[in-house]
Amino acid sequence: MNRKARSAWCVAAIALALAGLFACGVRAADDPKQSFFSYRSFWPEFAAMRQFKEAGVNTVCIFAANTANSLGQPYSKYPPVWRWFGKVDFDSLNRQFDDVLAVNPDADFICMVDLNTPIWLQRQLALGGHSAECESFTMLSCACANPAWRKATAEYLEAVVKHMEKRYGDRVKAYLLACGQTDEWMDYSRGVAGRAKAQAWRAWRQAHGKPETPLPALERLDRAAFDNLIRDPATEQDVVDYAQFTGDIIADTALELAAKTRALVPKHRQIGMFFGYIIELTNARMVWAGHLEYERLYSSPDFDFFISPGTYGDRPMGGGSGFMVPNGTRRLDGKGFLHEIDHRTPTYNVKLDEFVSIGWMVPWKDQAETDAGLKREFALAIVNQASLWCFDMWGGVFRTPETMKLVAESKRLWDRFGAMPLKSRAEVAMVVDPHSARYLNDRHPAIPQIYQATRNKLNRLGAPFEVFSFNDLARADLEQYRLLVLPGVFVMTPEKLEVLKKHVFNNDRTVLFVYAPGICDGKSLDPERVKVLTGAGFKTPGVSKVRQDGWKAVYVPGYEGLTPEVLRQAAVEANVTIVCQDPVPVYANERLLAIHTAEGGEKTITLPCDCRQVRELYSGQTIPVAQRRFSYKFKTPDTALFDLAP
Repeated sequence: MNRKARSAWCVAAIALALAGLFACGVRAADDPKQSFFSYRSFWPEFAAMRQFKEAGVNTVCIFAANTANSLGQPYSKYPPVWRWFGKVDFDSLNRQFDDVLAVNPDADFICMVDLNTPIWLQRQLALGGHSAECESFTMLSCACANPAWRKATAEYLEAVVKHMEKRYGDRVKAYLLACGQTDEWMDYSRGVAGRAKAQAWRAWRQAHGKPETPLPALERLDRAAFDNLIRDPATEQDVVDYAQFTGDIIADTALELAAKTRALVPKHRQIGMFFGYIIELTNARMVWAGHLEYERLYSSPDFDFFISPGTYGDRPMGGGSGFMVPNGTRRLDGKGFLHEIDHRTPTYNVKLDEFVSIGWMVPWKDQAETDAGLKREFALAIVNQASLWCFDMWGGVFRTPETMKLVAESKRLWDRFGAMPLKSRAEVAMVVDPHSARYLNDRHPAIPQIYQATRNKLNRLGAPFEVFSFNDLARADLEQYRLLVLPGVFVMTPEKLEVLKKHVFNNDRTVLFVYAPGICDGKSLDPERVKVLTGAGFKTPGVSKVRQDGWKAVYVPGYEGLTPEVLRQAAVEANVTIVCQDPVPVYANERLLAIHTAEGGEKTITLPCDCRQVRELYSGQTIPVAQRRFSYKFKTPDTALFDLAP
């Protein structure tokens, strides 16, 4: 970081510290975009709700479900709400909210609306000749292509929203539109199509000025021309188009339902959904689950926030957790984010009934891991000004007094810092590219290495990082970023190359590419293009460092060669501030710094500017700082959250 940037950061920190003297720590009641620190469970865990009320948590997410989960078990303990065409069991709906109010009269709600297909609707649409492929939980894109399904679903949504507005009014803080696999808008049809989807495919091609062509054969979806990973548009453009069509039809449906909801509610009521899991979805899900079209939804005025669980790929002690979505993109679009803390503690309930259990989900092993893990998740949300909910799933997750004490402490910290408009302190960014991802065979074993594993390696950088989408590069302020990591830019059109030249390449920045960047120009494949972009040949062994025209390139030819050590060295050479020399996760903004570690002991922490002292917020310990460094003794395991206000 240069001297000017450090000085500006210090001035900003001072201003924010002074502002904190006058702020209550939460957004004002009339702010239309309030954040949420909330509680959620599939089952009515009233004892837990009382505990959360005592901890200061009054916002509760209610999921009045009509359908079964991925284990085939009913989501809800209450009777289904959607009973028939135009028939809604409002008594069942009311009970689910009124039972919470009986426990906590101060409760307000996130209303999660189950838009998946009840079994009766699936049967009726099939019998009525509207295609048997209308089961949205597993065949989302097929259902979205079905006009009869969309009509019935929209009518149900309207009935629920109108009733909720009339009966509960401003107790409803947000509506959450839930559909698809695990209600996260994931499509598991994996390219399968019926009549309605085939008709929609023809209409999509016509609307995009493309000639009519048959649906790609399913066996073509499971292979690709180059290394069985990257598709050649010269021979496989129809498959690439089909991937975009699949995402478009899901995005179109979500936008249609969001617009309907927006028309029914006051301006300050929020609308959210799960979407945009480009970092998480692997193993036949990156392309065909439909989440690659997240940029359309993130830019929509009808959505206020998006949700994902913390990654399932880096949860154990020492892991960095992280969002499944590109956090930088949603920030640029002015959208909120809700971090789902659904991590398993030693006390969580594994039995759904006498036959079905989820014991294979490995929990944190003891209270020490629970404390360190939950503090990590709370710190991630607080540093990123994200909403969150504590997801109790089937009960028992937050059972111990020690865990609830930590929840209460974290709620107070979230109230104090969660709404402050604090800029990220990252000097490293990973760039994801949904355009290139559409060209991939997502059954290839390299798929988890592209984004998920790269994110997990960056979690061990010892410095904070951000995640952007390629299209963000032309609109983001990139001045603070010394190292950009691009692990999946396989398609480099002339327009995209111009973006790099104009906004990315400069003397003060290093760009790290991995495996075949720019091998495709959008028309054909040619490995020689890799050298044009990186200065190194496609199969060059080892790590290549090349001085290009006014910028520095690092090229790693294979994902196995992209180690945390390679990333650390690239960051050091790019003059990134390494906060901790150990391979630990770091989150940081202009005011706060969080570090998680599996192994305790004394660690030296380096700050990006002068600071007299820091305060660890969970313990209250104040630590002096000298020459931008201080030492802190971590427990095993531990997470520390430091306040850097001068």
